[in-house]
Amino acid sequence: MKRILIMSDTHGMASAYRRVLAREKELDALIFLGDGLRDLEVVEGLRPRLPVYAVRGNCDFSALEPVDGLAAFGGVCVYYTHGHLFGVKYDLYQLAGLARDRGADLALFGHTHIPAREQFGDVTLFNPGSAGMPRHGQATYGLLSLPGGGAFQLEHREVPEFEEYD
Repeated sequence: MKRILIMSDTHGMASAYRRVLAREKELDALIFLGDGLRDLEVVEGLRPRLPVYAVRGNCDFSALEPVDGLAAFGGVCVYYTHGHLFGVKYDLYQLAGLARDRGADLALFGHTHIPAREQFGDVTLFNPGSAGMPRHGQATYGLLSLPGGGAFQLEHREVPEFEEYD
C-alpha cells in the first residue's frame, strides 16, 4: 500500500516536518500545498530520497514552483494546489469543477488553515489543515493511503507535540 504525506501552511515551522517524519516512517511521497516552501529543506535532510511534489502559496514570495499540479498515484489522479486562486475560503465549487475537468479523483488544497473533507460528485476535496499555524485547535497534516485498484483513504492527523519527538 502506498502512503502519501500531505502537508500545508507550515509558515516557517520546519520543526513540524521533524515531528511528523519521526512518526510516519513508511512514506512513498510528500505533497506540500504551499506557504512554507523553505521549510522543505528539513525534508531533504531527513529523507533525501522521498519524492516531493510542491506548489507555491500566496506567502511563498519569489518561489519558482508552480501554482498547481496533477499526479497519478496507484490509479488515483490527484490535483493539488494551495487554493488561494480559487476562493477556497468562501466555497469549493470552483476548485471542484477544475479538478473534475482535469480528470482528478481527488483535489488537495490548503490556504484556509482548517482541516476539511468534502465530496463534490466524483471528486473528493481534502485540506490537511495547517502544520504550522492552525486557525482552530491543533496543527494537522493529512495521510493518503492507496491500497490499489483506484481506491484511496484519507485521514487527518495531529502534528505531534514537541515533547513526544524532540
